[in-house]
Amino acid sequence: MFTKRKVFLVVAGGGQAAEQHFEDTIRRKRTLGEVRNYLPSEEIKKLEDIYHSAEFIVWGAVPGPQNEGRWEKMDAGDIVLIYNKGYIKFIGEVAAKVRNQELSRYFWRENETGSTWELMYFIVNEEEVNVPIEKLNPFLGYQLHFRPQGFLMVNQKAVDNFSRSYGDVLGVLKTLEKGEELMRVPSRAELFSSEIDEQLEKRPTEHDEIQWRLIRLGQLAKCDIWIPRNDQSKQFEGIRFRDHVLSQIHETLDVPPSIKNIDVVWKFGPYSIKSAFEIENSTSVYSGILRLSDLRAENPNSNYPLFIIAAEERRRKVFNELKRPTFSGACLRLNEVINFIGYKKIRDIDESYKNSKDFDPQVLFAAGERPENQ
Repeated sequence: MFTKRKVFLVVAGGGQAAEQHFEDTIRRKRTLGEVRNYLPSEEIKKLEDIYHSAEFIVWGAVPGPQNEGRWEKMDAGDIVLIYNKGYIKFIGEVAAKVRNQELSRYFWRENETGSTWELMYFIVNEEEVNVPIEKLNPFLGYQLHFRPQGFLMVNQKAVDNFSRSYGDVLGVLKTLEKGEELMRVPSRAELFSSEIDEQLEKRPTEHDEIQWRLIRLGQLAKCDIWIPRNDQSKQFEGIRFRDHVLSQIHETLDVPPSIKNIDVVWKFGPYSIKSAFEIENSTSVYSGILRLSDLRAENPNSNYPLFIIAAEERRRKVFNELKRPTFSGACLRLNEVINFIGYKKIRDIDESYKNSKDFDPQVLFAAGERPENQ
């Protein structure tokens, strides 16, 4: 059963005060230390579990029948589109919400009538974009020249149709920003016309080792980690995987069921996927590619990085398979989005950061190689 994510369209800016608020708590991130004196301990604990000490952005709305009704419907994982001066400037997910006058005054003071923006919501996985609202309006069921006002909830039927047709909202915005054509979610019949036979190689120790190293690096990067349920009972050098990974992962139209089969998934916040890794141990190097192709097929406009992790001597084999028409055709373009990293590189990076307190995931992402660059 899919979780339906709602989409909220928020105007941030317009007047002098609103523009200053936009700078104060969206462009400028805030810290958990700032909110400790205003929120109860259980709310602080929730934010600590979400942000892992990272800074955050936050916004709010003034109480009123419409705003309160929309705010009440807002749930963790819902999508927030932040509009400013004709453009969608940020997209993020709702991490948590609180109703708190004192914290609102701390961030934004009061408006001219003495009201506060106390219907507050914390945002996670924010991404800066620059997309004219006209480009997005038709996909959300609005007229071309529609301009949002205040705090809106997009019609759920339009959101569901959008997600079924195009998948990830962030990926769609990034595609529109670049002026590229959107890809529709294809049917299975469009993707594969024949079955692919493969034989798995039995090298569990090496697979488990690399899986554990990716789990550890993900934790250092302040991510939550998912591995398939069947792998959660594994151990490596006495370390139990289940003690370091999520026990469940929520599916939505843009977090599809196939994510549950991926060897290692890094995520942050209620839903957002940060990257997906397949550790390739098959003789034909098809198994990992096929799982990533399922993921890509179900969400073709996603923009998080995908990786095949394999022994260095398999680099050329992986690249050759990714160039096959089945995988490199217009539906999937896996040769453009899947990166290869060798086992040795994973070991070297992990060992370098073994005793560190944090890790910049861009270090790992930069190590990826693509067939088009070979």
